[in-house]
Amino acid sequence: MQLTVIGVGPGDSELLTIKAVRMIKEADVILVPVKKEGSTNSTALSIAKPYIEDMDKVQYLYFPMIDCDENKNYVDTIFKGNGEKINRQLQEGKKMVYLTLGDPMIYSTFTYISQYLDGVQYIPGIPSFLNGAALSKSPLCIGKESMAVVNMTDDEDTIKQVFNLHDSIVVMKVCTNQKLLKNLIEQGKRNAIFMSNIGLDNEHFTTDINYLDEKVPYFTIGIIR
Repeated sequence: MQLTVIGVGPGDSELLTIKAVRMIKEADVILVPVKKEGSTNSTALSIAKPYIEDMDKVQYLYFPMIDCDENKNYVDTIFKGNGEKINRQLQEGKKMVYLTLGDPMIYSTFTYISQYLDGVQYIPGIPSFLNGAALSKSPLCIGKESMAVVNMTDDEDTIKQVFNLHDSIVVMKVCTNQKLLKNLIEQGKRNAIFMSNIGLDNEHFTTDINYLDEKVPYFTIGIIR
């Protein structure tokens, strides 16, 4: 048996693919990530919940929200343990799915445990920036324009280089370096739209650059043109 990793999109339950919904319904075990040990609070689970007919199938896996490089030994132990737990159930013949926000190939924590698993297949999900672009009617690239996706946790020189090279920029994890982002937008005289908690009840969109003066929510992205 294989583990199927399902991207559940940014928040709107109706954006899951038909294949994703079918695999969730057919699963013997539904794995969901949580930020704290013993927690049952999972955004990915809340998105997919309309398609889960038996909540007893749900199992919670702890994924610490800390720097994986600075805490390598600690997180490796946890990730390896998660992998062993999954492999044991796969060997028992159980059909398993793992739910992850957005798309499993874009900044997904699951990537860190894939090396410990015997077999994995993936079902893509809609990334937050594609959903956000559609909702805000903001084209990401037109004609010969280039587009880049940059993470504000990256080093400053890399981020600056991206702004120098590309016409359209998707900015992820805005909350980690808001001051630098604001400076680059103002220096380049670019247009920007910021989107927080896309698809959730507290969804918020703004084109006000001063939004960056206060701490923005963790689930905030920007489209810079």
